[in-house]
Amino acid sequence: MAPNIIHFIYVGGRAFSFIHFLAVYTAYKVNKPEQIYFHHTEEPSGKWWDMARPLLKLNRVAPVNEIFGNPVIYPAHKADIIRLEMLRQFGGIYLDLDIISINPFKPLLKYNFVMGIEPGTGLCNAVIIASKDAPFLELWQEKYKTFNKDLWNFHSVILPGKMAKEFPELIYLADKYNFFYPTHNDPVCEYLWGNKPNIKSLAIRMGKNLVMLVTMWLKRDQDPIKLAFYETFHGLHGKEWHYSRAQKSYCIHLWEGLWGKPYLDQLSPEYLQSNPSNFARLMRNIIPMDELEAMAKGQPIALPMS
Repeated sequence: MAPNIIHFIYVGGRAFSFIHFLAVYTAYKVNKPEQIYFHHTEEPSGKWWDMARPLLKLNRVAPVNEIFGNPVIYPAHKADIIRLEMLRQFGGIYLDLDIISINPFKPLLKYNFVMGIEPGTGLCNAVIIASKDAPFLELWQEKYKTFNKDLWNFHSVILPGKMAKEFPELIYLADKYNFFYPTHNDPVCEYLWGNKPNIKSLAIRMGKNLVMLVTMWLKRDQDPIKLAFYETFHGLHGKEWHYSRAQKSYCIHLWEGLWGKPYLDQLSPEYLQSNPSNFARLMRNIIPMDELEAMAKGQPIALPMS
C-alpha cells in the first residue's frame, strides 16, 4: 500500500511558473496529502514559488551526473532517476510539475505500484504511485544499468511498458483516460482549450487508427484492440462529452514541453476565472473564485499543512 505522500522534483533549467504552482496547489486541494515533498537540486524563485513554498517540505538532493557508470546529461533524465529513488525511500505519489490533479488518487493507494497508459507509446512516468521498495520499482532501477542518454524516452516510458507485460503481477495499469487524457497529439485536446478539433486532422487520425483496429482484430491482440477503440472512436464525441470524461480523470497532463506556446502561455488566475474552455471549467470545480482572486492579487490562499 502506498502512503498519501506527494513528490515533485525540480532540477532547474526553467522558471517556476503558474503551471507549476497550479500542479502543487491542486495536488494539495484534491488529495489532502500527509506531506508534499519538493526534491530539488536548486531552489526556484519568483512569485509563484513564493506562493507554493508554504505547502511544501523541501528536500535538497545531489545532482545526478551518472547512473551505473553511464553519463546522465539531460535534466529530464536526471529527474527520471531521482523520482525512482525518492519513491523507493519514501513511497507515495510522484507527479510531474505539469500534472494537474482532478480527483483524489486515494482509490489507487491500495496497489503496490501504479502507472498509467500513454496510448500508442507505453507507460508515462509523469505519474507513479508506489509503496516503499515495491518490487517493480526495484527491477526498474536495476534496468538503468543499460541507460543510454541518446535514447530519449526508452527507460522512462517504453521500458516500463515492456516490463508490465513481463511482470503483470507487480503493477496495476491505470486506464488511458485516468492520467494522460487527452494526449498531446490527440486532435480532441482542442476541446480542453475552448477550440474545435481540426476536422482534417481528426479524420486522418481516425482513419489511421481504424486500420490499426482491423489489423489488431485479425491478430486477436486484445490490448491493442482496446487502444484502437479509444484512439478511433472517442474523436466522434463533442465538447461536453470530453468535459464529462475529463471530470472523471485522476489528473490532466499539460505536456509542458509541447503545449507551452499554443496553450499554456495564456494560463493565469484571470483566465481560470472567466474562460469557457474545458480546462478553466475543470479548475473552477476545484478552486473557489475567492481563491482565484487571491492568486491574481498575489495574496496568500492556504495555510501550510501541519
